Amino acid sequence: AKPNSDKNIETLGMIGGKLSRNKFTITHLLIPKQTGKSDRCDLENYEELGDTYDREDIILVGWIHTHPAYDVFLSSVDMHNQYEYQNMLPEFIAVVCSIKFNETGSLRLTDQGMKEIGDCNLENFHPHSKNPPLFEVASHVTVDHGLDVV
Repeated sequence: AKPNSDKNIETLGMIGGKLSRNKFTITHLLIPKQTGKSDRCDLENYEELGDTYDREDIILVGWIHTHPAYDVFLSSVDMHNQYEYQNMLPEFIAVVCSIKFNETGSLRLTDQGMKEIGDCNLENFHPHSKNPPLFEVASHVTVDHGLDVV
């Protein structure tokens, strides 16, 4: 993601995992074909990504993207993307990496966020209410810092 971030372009990845003992464990990070801009990135060829998930026998459990110039939050576009996935899998997470502030957060829509975004038909960037909050830290996520990333 560094070459894109250096050019102020967002990068996204899709997070895959497995279900065992009633919890999801992240096992894969896939970087799909995409088009990035300073304030968004769009996935291309979703079917190819689905084929990879089928072949690897993994479940789509989240997505990750960079904010080269912003902090950790979900924009209206991010919230609409998150809604589509979280509506199918309530545990689905959005990981946001703020390059400028060197912070990373795992986020999810709140119940109010699910309702408001689910009722919204607007596209692209547009305002949403801020109180009560529409997204929150995904408290169901735990990180095992003892694992090796390969």
